Amino acid sequence: MDGSIFVNMPRYDKIVADILCWGGGAGMLRVLLICSGNTCRSPMAETLLADKINQHGLADRIKVLSAGLYVSGENSASAGALAAMARRGLDLTSHRSRQLMPEYVQAADLVLTMTGAHKRMVVATVPEAAKKVYTIAEFAEADSDVLDPFGSSNEIYEKCATDISELLDNAWGKITLLAGKN
Repeated sequence: MDGSIFVNMPRYDKIVADILCWGGGAGMLRVLLICSGNTCRSPMAETLLADKINQHGLADRIKVLSAGLYVSGENSASAGALAAMARRGLDLTSHRSRQLMPEYVQAADLVLTMTGAHKRMVVATVPEAAKKVYTIAEFAEADSDVLDPFGSSNEIYEKCATDISELLDNAWGKITLLAGKN
């Protein structure tokens, strides 16, 4: 495995703790959401998907985790992401960015990236995972990437959150099918 995208590697015990907290076991679907810095898109997607999972009573069947390709330390979610989730009654304040590690990809059952470039990087680095890596739009049978709102206005973050929410709504049937609950 080429470790080129894993530049800011966290301590090994942190990786193990993340994977153990992520859960597992027979019948558990583990969904990994990936963006660039894990402060905007993938944390919003993680929060939105976790909320959908809880609303449908599937927390015992589906676990979700997010990570970023280029993470520098454990940063909180961006102000725009926090505001977009708060407007939906969701709390993103405890989020801390997480560097993508090969172990996360290997432990995941489904990997959803925000862009085609993210997908290509993940597959190039962990080629054995190619069959379970999709862009979120591709998995939802849509065409476009989820654009990065970093540094943009709250309106752009709101559009990004709405786009992610709609893609997750469109992908929900496939996700529950993979979890054995459709």
